Amino acid sequence: MKESIIRVLGKGISARETFILLTVIGLVVLFYFTSFKHRFLSSGVQDTIFTVAPELGIIVVGVTLLMIGGEFDLSVGSVSALCALIMVELYGRDVDPFLALVMVLAVGLATGMINGLATVKFGIPSFIVTMGMMMAWRGAIYVATAGVTIRFNVMKTHPAFYYLLVGKIGGIPVQLFWFVLITVAFALVLNYHEFGNRVYATGGNKEAAKAMGIKTDQIKIYCFVLLGILCALAGVMRATRIRGFYAQQGSGMELMAIAAAVVGGTSLFGGTGTIIGAFLGVLVIIFLEYGLIVSRVPGFWFRAVLGVLIVIVAVVNKLMAKRRGLS
Repeated sequence: MKESIIRVLGKGISARETFILLTVIGLVVLFYFTSFKHRFLSSGVQDTIFTVAPELGIIVVGVTLLMIGGEFDLSVGSVSALCALIMVELYGRDVDPFLALVMVLAVGLATGMINGLATVKFGIPSFIVTMGMMMAWRGAIYVATAGVTIRFNVMKTHPAFYYLLVGKIGGIPVQLFWFVLITVAFALVLNYHEFGNRVYATGGNKEAAKAMGIKTDQIKIYCFVLLGILCALAGVMRATRIRGFYAQQGSGMELMAIAAAVVGGTSLFGGTGTIIGAFLGVLVIIFLEYGLIVSRVPGFWFRAVLGVLIVIVAVVNKLMAKRRGLS
């Protein structure tokens, strides 16, 4: 297994990922010198970054898998929030948090199944299906909570559950270990399992994949389901960390997730992308966001800079693809 992980990492660092890695390093250097009193590399800022990044990153792994398979999901923010709300409500009804987590993961699976079936069985573009579900789930959350924040202080009653999801090991947030574990697991599947090959084939050329005997509809549904489960985990993780739930939780995460996947080298047209690239893409997004904050740049600049960065990375990826095609 250790050799396989090393092979995955080695295989993942291609020219595209090397460019993204250099971007990450460049951002670290830039914000070290521009941040107030060089606080960007302080333990406090880095602890915050690696506590928050996995909540986005876990979702980005699933989004990347789905985009490689040729589909989109705009409902990830709402699904993660819905699952967090259900977790909090179950806990409030004295359901054991570990059992509640299993039930919530099942809810995430179900939401992914709904998106997948509506997309492949009715031939509706996933953009439309998931945009509709994004609005539906968010509306349901507003109706259920009336916008009132709900407390979820599970640390006092079930410390084992709390520390399993958001504790620390040797001063390192547990969320980071979860993120790395999920990244490696999905990278192994995409690179060395038949399922991964089928995902790439489905997203690259659906008709050719069908001609090869690949059940492309089934593959896409699996990708939606896996993403739904990851959204549920990320949502519960965030609610546990902040010890509560609020109706706006997860808002805007769908665009952040797609942005991280694109920055990580995932094609908007399917068939191209890596989990390692997605991991690096998350670091770019999070470093950019918090780097601007500690550099005392007004918050609204983040979206503008991120938009420009996405275009630049997309152009570079396109040029690299053309160069490989000509060589």
